[in-house]
Amino acid sequence: MSKRKIDTHQHFLPKLYVDAVGLDLLNAAMPNGIAPSWSVEAALAMMDENGIDEGILSISSGPTLPDAPTLLRKCNDHAAELRAQNPGRFGSFASLPLPDVDAALKEVSYSIDQLNVDGFIVFTNYNGMYLGDPHFTPLWEELDRRGAVVFIHPNQPPHDIPKVAPASVIEYPFETTRTATSLIISGAMKRFRNIRFILSHAGGTLPFLVPRIALSVSMMPGGTERAGDTYEAVRAFYFDTALAGGYAPLSALAQVADPDHILFGSDFPFAPVSAIRQFGKVLDDIQIPGIDMTKVYGENAARLLGR
Repeated sequence: MSKRKIDTHQHFLPKLYVDAVGLDLLNAAMPNGIAPSWSVEAALAMMDENGIDEGILSISSGPTLPDAPTLLRKCNDHAAELRAQNPGRFGSFASLPLPDVDAALKEVSYSIDQLNVDGFIVFTNYNGMYLGDPHFTPLWEELDRRGAVVFIHPNQPPHDIPKVAPASVIEYPFETTRTATSLIISGAMKRFRNIRFILSHAGGTLPFLVPRIALSVSMMPGGTERAGDTYEAVRAFYFDTALAGGYAPLSALAQVADPDHILFGSDFPFAPVSAIRQFGKVLDDIQIPGIDMTKVYGENAARLLGR
């Protein structure tokens, strides 16, 4: 088993993506109004400082993309080039032009068969459709057939954001919880057992709400037959530690997650280097029953990604 430290939640912002989307739109999506800069050199420097051997690159959620199939194909090709140019330092989760399922299926075939990607990144909702929606069934059927890894990242909710805090602070964890609950209640977690779904940020608020969700499923007509055991469904998820380096979130996660399904994540560059350093110190020192940091830092991801 690999002893490498693997970061499964690392983003990249290639120039072709920034140019297509526009810096103004990317700035508007950030709490401080300033989109992070990214370069291969900055990513490698962050990784070296924090003892990260390999980062799995993905395009984070953002504004609506112009000509998504063409742009995301270029981004996926660029990630493959970065892998080839930096052997052993980068992997990739390919982007899919959802909610267009037909276009997404074409990109699945290309990304697996031609690029040999590690998996795919999808977002928590598309036009208000969460991932348990029947709209996505053909995609899940194909990814289940291929035994794919699917990294779920939160995006803007389909409703107005209360003026309490930026969306990334509160709404993003709730978005992850909503779409995970959608996958459980719809029965998708029971039907598509060959897909390895990764939830960002320690699952958002999911670990705290599992007993409540389980009770609700048991009370819904046909809920248990459709969804199966809620606790079993939650244990099937993988979870990353991005922006969750603390006793409260990780203690809750340890109560519901399979210890072999907890992965290290940095959220670079949307998490600044100072925050990654701070969370890293907590993770290095943390002692919670059910959290084995040797597994979290590399062994679990190595097994999942076939390293």
